[in-house]
Amino acid sequence: MRTFILYIIILSSINVTFAQKQETLLQRAEKHYNRQEYVLAIKNYNKVNTLDVSSKYRLGYSYQMIDDYRKALKTYQSIVKVKWEGQDLVFLNYGLMAKAMGLYGKAGDAFKEYLFDHADDKDVRDLYLSCQTQYYDELVKNKALTIVENLSFNTEHKEISPVLLQDGLIYSSSRRDHVKNDIHHRDGNQFLDLHFVQKNDLGVYDETEILHEHVLNNLHVGPSCYDTINNKFYMTVNLKKKKSVDAINNLQIVVSNYDPIDHHFDRPESININNPEYNLGHPTIANDGNTMYFVSDMPGGHGGTDIYKTEKGINGKWTEPENLGDLINTSGNEMFPYVYDDNTLYFSSDRHIGLGGLDIFKAIVVKGEITGIENVGAPINSSTDDFGICFQNPNEGYFTSNRFDGKGDDDIYSFKHNSFDFTVFVIDSVTREPLENIIVECYDNDRMAVMNFETDEKGYVRFNSRDKKMIQTIAAMSSNYKYKEKNIKDRKEERNVVVIELVKGRNLQLIGDVFDSKTHKKIKSAHVFLYDNDSTRIRSIGDVRDGHYSIIITEVPDHHYFISNAEGYITKNMKLINPTPDRFGVIYQDIYLDPIMSENVVDIENIYYPFDSSFLTDKSISTLNEVFALLRTNYDYKVEMQSHCDIRGTEGYNMQLSLERMESAMGYLVRKGISKDRLILGYFGEEVTAIDCKDCSESEHQLNRRTEIKIIR
Repeated sequence: MRTFILYIIILSSINVTFAQKQETLLQRAEKHYNRQEYVLAIKNYNKVNTLDVSSKYRLGYSYQMIDDYRKALKTYQSIVKVKWEGQDLVFLNYGLMAKAMGLYGKAGDAFKEYLFDHADDKDVRDLYLSCQTQYYDELVKNKALTIVENLSFNTEHKEISPVLLQDGLIYSSSRRDHVKNDIHHRDGNQFLDLHFVQKNDLGVYDETEILHEHVLNNLHVGPSCYDTINNKFYMTVNLKKKKSVDAINNLQIVVSNYDPIDHHFDRPESININNPEYNLGHPTIANDGNTMYFVSDMPGGHGGTDIYKTEKGINGKWTEPENLGDLINTSGNEMFPYVYDDNTLYFSSDRHIGLGGLDIFKAIVVKGEITGIENVGAPINSSTDDFGICFQNPNEGYFTSNRFDGKGDDDIYSFKHNSFDFTVFVIDSVTREPLENIIVECYDNDRMAVMNFETDEKGYVRFNSRDKKMIQTIAAMSSNYKYKEKNIKDRKEERNVVVIELVKGRNLQLIGDVFDSKTHKKIKSAHVFLYDNDSTRIRSIGDVRDGHYSIIITEVPDHHYFISNAEGYITKNMKLINPTPDRFGVIYQDIYLDPIMSENVVDIENIYYPFDSSFLTDKSISTLNEVFALLRTNYDYKVEMQSHCDIRGTEGYNMQLSLERMESAMGYLVRKGISKDRLILGYFGEEVTAIDCKDCSESEHQLNRRTEIKIIR
């Protein structure tokens, strides 16, 4: 009996000790969390056997603060359906993490849940809109016109905020090039220092060096800027509060005199508007050296961090900071401002309508006031964090991103905008006024539509044709102006300006809606094409918005086919039911697409092609023979074939090549006796890749040179 009682006492003692240890770990985690030491907070939270919902939220937020999107998302997901006082914050942050992962559907659903109780939150409303197809499509529409490259000097550490200095770049990095080895417990990285890099003889940024010892700091030395007028260098640093054990060391701005001849920095000094009670950082100087924009979380702002400006007085002191207002500042974080010229300020924000994460925005400044902002779009912006932009010239520059294909945490990328070699200007032939929302379509020598655009508010369409030889004719049209085209076949100019004058009048129009055949709901992201009489060549590209399509035509399409497709639906090939236009010249026809059901589709192995060829290999012929056998024995089966190219070659050339590949596969089956009526065909050039890559390997190129085949039962 005494042994049993002793066992109970020991067990109780162990349980008490375990409970006390768990309580101590939780208290320690909460302490680190409150001090913004998120790495240490995570370490202690993960040692606690069972976390309540509020502690799980803090764990998720800690992962979020160190940019571990996946673990943050997973942690939030475990409590997103739990009813408690912080549920709205879970929805908001779960949405932010899903958006950063490119999971726009999940993110949109989470923001929608948040908005049920916060309908007036216009910033989260923008986040919700960012996840909708029409806004996403707008932000990525010019993706192909900019080349983005990861720079050679990036490492697995942080490299952020490039600044042009002489013929090189200054940037902040957590790599260790000297003896300082302190770890910042906020994110687990080494503290940032400033580095300098120049191009080598091959024109590549290569060896980097740490900046002069005077700009070293025991804590962070971060985003900086160079005042070329006064040869002063402004830096963001951590300044520890005097006589304080508080782990939160606020950011402040310091300035150093710079000697461009000796490449020497004087010892930095604090600027007069610093305040140890809140953060000031990320300075950028206007071209005259007298206006500074910076970031702060000082009281009275709109959200987390706002952008402010200050002017240099006659005495050389900076004036009382002025908030730039709610057109630019939100309830989220605005940071990393960059002055491009007197009328343009770039910055990053995790609110407004965007793809990320932090997105880079362009603000228009008129007489010192912000009059409008716009998202710079992909590929500079991504689903992750993009910030710290600077320009070498109007078409080239650098920025920072932690996108998933990088070398480390944050990397510095270069960008180069391709110049447009075609400009189309559309005007009214009588009033000479520019015409907005006019459809501009480009055709090749076979009258195949290869590109489709719409004029902006000034009547312009600008684009890079990549291969002008493919474009033979450019046409402009709308429902209120007569169709008109111009032959540009003989133009030899390097840059082409085409002016098209339109006369008022009506064209024939095909219009209708694209529906899900089961739910009868509109399919917002559908595509509609008008093909010729044997359904092999595109004659016109439909303008589809929110599930409604319209196509301008010049004659009644008695022998033409519609082909419509959308992700998750079976491509449909159909003729017009009633080709007779009404008295306004409009032909109506709705399109109903069948959702793909796994039991109704037989996936066949893709067939692949050699480089720059539509030749059918022996393996491709074997696959097509398998398709033929299924069609021959199942008379109600149809086959859908969609041909594609890799990203090499010009857009027009690849469209033609994918057509030839489609015709090659189709011709093989037709010659064996399969009717064209049983073939659903499509060709997409380089538009839809199987492998989304920039510097593709040969094996990745091969996977993109394909015809995808599905048997529809």
